[in-house]
Amino acid sequence: MTDLFREVEEDLRREQFSKLWEKYGIYVIGLAVAIVLVVAAVVGWRAWSHASRVEASARYDELVAELEEGAAPEEAAAAFDNFAAETGGGYETLARLQQADRLLEAGERDAALAVYEEVANDASLGLVRGMATVRAGLIVVDTASYDDMKARMAPIMSEDSPWHGNALELLALVAMREGAWTDADGYVKRIIANPASPSGLRDRAHVIQALAAPHLPPPAAAPADTETDGSAAAGAGTETSPEIQQTPAAETPAETE
Repeated sequence: MTDLFREVEEDLRREQFSKLWEKYGIYVIGLAVAIVLVVAAVVGWRAWSHASRVEASARYDELVAELEEGAAPEEAAAAFDNFAAETGGGYETLARLQQADRLLEAGERDAALAVYEEVANDASLGLVRGMATVRAGLIVVDTASYDDMKARMAPIMSEDSPWHGNALELLALVAMREGAWTDADGYVKRIIANPASPSGLRDRAHVIQALAAPHLPPPAAAPADTETDGSAAAGAGTETSPEIQQTPAAETPAETE
């Protein structure tokens, strides 16, 4: 009897499954096909992306080696510009930085500044963006106003930024140029107090600190301790002069017997 009930139950399950498959089977097949296509697309994209990075890396290395053989700065800048226009990702950014370096070497400061600022304003970049910000700041450190330099350095002023010390140095230089000696001294003190500051940056901070020292206001005089002075005065008033000595009592003459 138990076997009979089991067989009836299995028949019912098969019948229910058959009905469900007739109703939803096409959707199950479609979902399975979609999953296979998505997985294939992701794997294919990763393979293509990896191959593109390998190719871009090889082309970049070849270009750098070729231009190091004595190409003029203007020619090298144009070559890196063309390479950046033909590629993307990290190697495009590296090519832009190389282009800006060669433009600066050729004396084209404005063109180099424009490329550095283009990289610095790209929010998708991290460490490289900060480096471009510092390099752009170095170009304009002799001409930028104090407020302008503050705005330029704002993205890398966080304590967590690896370019924080460089930003402080640039701000100190501009503050010193505009006569804000107290601000300049405050910036370099932050550099010196940071144990993570590189030795070269720390040495330059000490130089700026020495240059700013003669222009700083003198330290405020410590207030006089009135309580101590009053006690001293009271003590002085009650002290017995060494010239005044106690006169001994006259001896009583002996009685005449």
